[in-house]
Amino acid sequence: MTKTEIIQRYVRFNQWVQSLDSLSDDEWLSPIKSGKWSIAEIIAHLTYWDRYFLKERYPKIKAGARLPRSMDVDVMNQRASLYAKNGVSKKEIIKEFLETRDLMIKAINARTEEELDATFYDRGYPETLRKCLISFCEHDRHHKHQIEDSLQKTPEVEEMN
Repeated sequence: MTKTEIIQRYVRFNQWVQSLDSLSDDEWLSPIKSGKWSIAEIIAHLTYWDRYFLKERYPKIKAGARLPRSMDVDVMNQRASLYAKNGVSKKEIIKEFLETRDLMIKAINARTEEELDATFYDRGYPETLRKCLISFCEHDRHHKHQIEDSLQKTPEVEEMN
């Protein structure tokens, strides 16, 4: 997937998240399934991880770099969940998500195709920024499908090439 294709995915996902503003408060705040997060929590989760990536991981990603251990997933997810359940408005959560994603798009644009393919090491394993970004797109798609399924909509099918 090229840099342009990755950015296009982000832009389309941003548009989809914007459309969530039309949901009722009940749809926005109710768990998508028993024992699962609400849509508010899912969007906050995506925002928290994007912010963390931009601040703590992205600046360190360079050819040959060895990244320090990542933030504890459960701790980060709990913080995002608590934030979403703490009375913050739907408009604010969506706004924060879109602002953070715009920063992600700018960060992606700042790297060349070659830089996207430079190998760095995460927990000793070889990785590239391109692979990370494609994985993030898949993560977005996973949550989009969860949300759409909970709203009884048919998810859009996006091809992964």
